[in-house]
Amino acid sequence: MAEFLDTKKIREYLSKIIETAEKELVIISPYIQTNDLFIELLKKADKRGVETTLIYKEKEVKEFEKDKLKSIDNLNLLHHPNLHCKCYYNENYLIICSMNLYDYSQRNNREMGVLFRRTNEDSNGWNDYKNGQDDESLFQDAITEIKSIINSSEFEKESRETKTIGFEMDIIKTDYDLIVEKCQKYNKHSKNKKFSPFQSGEEWYSKCENFLDHVDLVFEGKRAVINLNFDESRLHKIFEYLSTKNHDNEYKEIDCFRMYWTYHKSSIYLYELKGHSLWSLENDDFYPRFFVGLNEVFKVIKPVIDGTKK
Repeated sequence: MAEFLDTKKIREYLSKIIETAEKELVIISPYIQTNDLFIELLKKADKRGVETTLIYKEKEVKEFEKDKLKSIDNLNLLHHPNLHCKCYYNENYLIICSMNLYDYSQRNNREMGVLFRRTNEDSNGWNDYKNGQDDESLFQDAITEIKSIINSSEFEKESRETKTIGFEMDIIKTDYDLIVEKCQKYNKHSKNKKFSPFQSGEEWYSKCENFLDHVDLVFEGKRAVINLNFDESRLHKIFEYLSTKNHDNEYKEIDCFRMYWTYHKSSIYLYELKGHSLWSLENDDFYPRFFVGLNEVFKVIKPVIDGTKK
């Protein structure tokens, strides 16, 4: 649940955001005046391998302040001509507030802000809604704006990682961006069967329309969904042959999948087959073997669909 922050809490959580950053950190502040503690926190993050991206308002930061920031190896320093917002963000926390990264403001000003959590690590139990995870849609909207600000900023200093692999930050990728990347991975191995982003409600999935004629395939996380776009009469005929309703546990094992189809109007669902070696793979070997498994499923489905043509 979003939490209101006064000046003291903003200071506390700003330190926590830097200290708990795992791989990436974004700091947006028009005005910057750092103290030794803040620079030390950034240097410790640097040693942990965290890449920091810091954006300030053009012409509003003194050279000696920029020199301190430029001394941090894995830090991107950018400026924006019209910046006025203040935002501090890592993988698990997002602060949007009135406070600049300015030592005087932290010590003397009355500031307000809001903390959003992407984690339940702060909660004290299943019913601790106050310190629990916030709705992901809040982060998606914030990420979209952060990306827009970064896109319209100018680089002043590149991080170590930007110099070697280019500017690429996972925490500013929206769900849509991640699905685009996932589709690209699928399309490397799916031959002529091409996947594209598909939105259902607020969720994004990978979808191949007409994987077979009148049959769509959608990947929803680890679950594959086969949608049969036929009239009810034909669905009944296909269901007579492919139903898993009378199988043990109501599923049928096909290669690396458990196939469920227990109602003729529903989709066919494919889940991972527990214990199959495919699901322990985390590298690029996964995708070709995954599509081999799908091919085995459609070897079962396609003849039945073809056999019910009028």
